[in-house]
Amino acid sequence: MAAVILLAAAVHAAPLEVKIEAAQGRVGMGLPVTVRAQATLGGKPAAGALLLPYVNGKRWGSHEVADAQGRATFIMPMPNPGPQEVLVEGRAAPLKPSERWIWAPTTSDAQPVWLQCAFALKKAESGASLWVAVDDGGDVFVNGKRLYQGGGWTDCRPLAVPQGLLRAGQNVLSAACRNGAGPAGFAALLLAADGRTVLARSGPGWRSFASEPAGWPGAASGGDPARMLDRIDQGLWAAGITRWPTVLNKSGLIAGTLLPKRASVSNTLQVQVDRRALRPIPSDPKHLVGMQWEPWFTPKNANWTTAQVAPLMGFYWSWNADVTRQHMLWFAESGIDFLVVDWTNHIWDKKHWSERPEGTNEIIHSTQLGLESAAMLRDEGIQPPKFVLLVGLNNGPYTTVEAVNEEMAWAYDAYVRNPRFKDLFVMVEGKPLILVFNGGGPGWLEGRAEHPIDESQWTVRWCSSQHQGSKDNEKGFWSWMDGTLKQPVTRRDGKAEALTVSAGFFAGGGWLAKDAYGHRNGWTYVESFRGALKHRPSFIQLHQFQEYAGQPEGQGYGPNHDIYVDSYSAELSDDIEPVSLTTPAYRGNGGWGYLMQNLTKALVDLYRQPEPVTTVVAIGAPLRGDTVRGDSLDVMWTSLGKEPASYTVLLNGKPVAKGLKATRAQLDLRGVPAGPVTLRVRAEGAVMRYLPAYTDDSLRLPRPVPAWAELTFQRARP
Repeated sequence: MAAVILLAAAVHAAPLEVKIEAAQGRVGMGLPVTVRAQATLGGKPAAGALLLPYVNGKRWGSHEVADAQGRATFIMPMPNPGPQEVLVEGRAAPLKPSERWIWAPTTSDAQPVWLQCAFALKKAESGASLWVAVDDGGDVFVNGKRLYQGGGWTDCRPLAVPQGLLRAGQNVLSAACRNGAGPAGFAALLLAADGRTVLARSGPGWRSFASEPAGWPGAASGGDPARMLDRIDQGLWAAGITRWPTVLNKSGLIAGTLLPKRASVSNTLQVQVDRRALRPIPSDPKHLVGMQWEPWFTPKNANWTTAQVAPLMGFYWSWNADVTRQHMLWFAESGIDFLVVDWTNHIWDKKHWSERPEGTNEIIHSTQLGLESAAMLRDEGIQPPKFVLLVGLNNGPYTTVEAVNEEMAWAYDAYVRNPRFKDLFVMVEGKPLILVFNGGGPGWLEGRAEHPIDESQWTVRWCSSQHQGSKDNEKGFWSWMDGTLKQPVTRRDGKAEALTVSAGFFAGGGWLAKDAYGHRNGWTYVESFRGALKHRPSFIQLHQFQEYAGQPEGQGYGPNHDIYVDSYSAELSDDIEPVSLTTPAYRGNGGWGYLMQNLTKALVDLYRQPEPVTTVVAIGAPLRGDTVRGDSLDVMWTSLGKEPASYTVLLNGKPVAKGLKATRAQLDLRGVPAGPVTLRVRAEGAVMRYLPAYTDDSLRLPRPVPAWAELTFQRARP
C-alpha cells in the first residue's frame, strides 16, 4: 500500500460564500444525509472551490470540488444517534499541482546531477518566493545566486527571492543535486508576489547534465532532457511533503480533523439522527459469510497518497471510532458474519514478534478499536460481525514460524482472553479460527528448519492466493483472491469448506493485464458469486471491503515497473466500501457510491435463501459515465438467482428491446439525443429485495419489486 491523495491548496485563499441545504432533516442511525452546497465568489459560481464538510466541528464526509456552477453534493453516513450540526468549509479554487519531480535520465547511488531551465519574464519581479524539495540534497540558484542549500521534502518553506534578482527577459533556475542511495528527485516552484502566478516550475523544458557544465550556475548549453517523474502531489514523496503551496496537507482531509479557526464556513444545518432497529439478513451458522477488512489506514501504513477514490466518510485513520462504528453498522445490516482482519504484512523479515515495527503497532491499535466497536454494538443489542485474524508467514518478504507462533500467542492473550471481547471470534472445532498466509504454498516450508505452527490455542487454516494456477486449494488452503471468475473451492473431508468471491480481481499481470476484471458496474461481483451458490461452502470470503491505494505511476512491479496490484483505479479495483461518486483522486474522478454495498446485501440475502426467490442484475457494459460515440451500443449484463422469463432494455425510460433471452444486445442510438442517457435492464418475472442504487443505502424493501439494474452514460454529439 501507499500513502494520501493530496489536493492543491491556494497560498492566499480568497474567502468564499457557501450555502448548504439538506435533503433530509432526520435520518436513521447509519444511513446517509444528502447535503447540497452552492459556493460563490464575488457573487459568481466558485468553480473548482475545495469544499470540506464537518459534523459537530470535525471533518466528516468526502472532500469535493465545486463544479462549473459552484455546486457539490455530499452523501454523508451518520453513525451516531442524536442531534448533529453540519456545515461546509470553503476554500478558493486551488493552484493546480502541475510541477513535477525530475532527475537525470537514469538514477544510480552516489549520483550527482546538474539540472537547469531558462525562463522568460515580461517584467522584473519583486516579492517572489521559491519552494524547493530534493531527495537527497542540493544547491539551488536563481540567476547565479544561491538561494537554497540543503535537502529533504518533509518541511518545505518559501525562500524569499531578493529584490532585483528576477529581471525582464531571460532568467535561469539551476540546481546541483546529489543522491545517496535509492530513489532520487528534485522539485521547484517559483511564484510571483501574488502567491498564484507561476514564474517557473520543475517539469518539461528542464535539462540534465552528468557533470558540471561550463559557466555553472549560469546558463548552460547541451545536456539531456530531464526525466519526468511524478507530479508533486503524487507518488513516492507525496506522503511526506508539507508546506508546499500546491499541495494540501493531508490533515485537512482526514475524518476527525477539527474545523480550523477563521475558516470560511457555510450556514449550519441541524440534522437529527434517530436510533433505529437494524434490518439484518438472517444468518446461517452452517454457511458463514466473511468480509476482508483492512485496519491499516494509519500514518505509517496506508495513508491515501494513491487512493483511487474517497470513502463517503472522507479519508480516515482506522482508529477513528466513528468510521469503525459506521463499518460495523454496514456489516451488521448486510449479513456479514465475520471479518477477515489483514495482519499479513506485520513482521516482514523479522525473527520474533517482539521485533515488530511501529507501523504494526498502529494496525494492532486499529484492530483493538474494531473489536471495541463491535462490543459496543453488542451492548446496544445489535449483533456485530465476529473476527478472524489473517497473519502472515510469507507474503513476499517472509518471517519465521517462531515469530508467527509468538504473534498468535500474543493475540490470544490480548484479545481472545479479554472478557470484553468474549464471543467476538469465530469458533471452529472448539477453538478460535485463525488464517496463516503462506504465499509460497504448501511446499514452501518443506526442507526449512522451522518450528511447526502451534495449534494448541487456535484452529489454523492456511491461506494463499491465485489458486487457479497454484492449485493450493487442493491441499486445503483457503484463498485471499483468485484471478478467475470461476474460483476454485477448498474442500475438507469431502465437503466444500471455503471459497472467495471477488468484486474485482487480477492474475499474474496485475490490473493492466487482459485477464484482469474490474468492477464492471458490479457485473464481476455478481458473476463471481455464482460459485458460492453452486458449491455452498461453509465459509465465504468477500474480497474485499477497502484497500484503495496501490503503486504510484511508473513504480509498479516487474522489470518495466508496470505491474500494478492492490488497486489501480476506481474501475480496476476490488473494493466494496461506499465511496464518493465525484471526488477527484489519483487516477480519475469519483467511484461507485453505494452500489457495491447494496449488491453485497442482495447477494448475501440470495445466499441465505434455500431456493432462489430473488434475482440480482448487473450491467457489465457500458461502464457508468462512459462517453458513447457512434449510432450503436453493445450492452452486456448478467443475472443471478431465480431465472428471469426474459429481459427488457430501456433507454431514458422507453423500451428499446423486449423479450430478450440472451444477456447481450446491440442497441440503435439513432434518435437518442446527445447528453446523459439512462440505461436500464429489467428482468421480467423476477424480483429483488434491495435496490442496486448508487446514491442511497438500500434497506430491505417491505415488498419485493421487479428486478433491474441501471446506469447513466453520455451520448456524444454526432
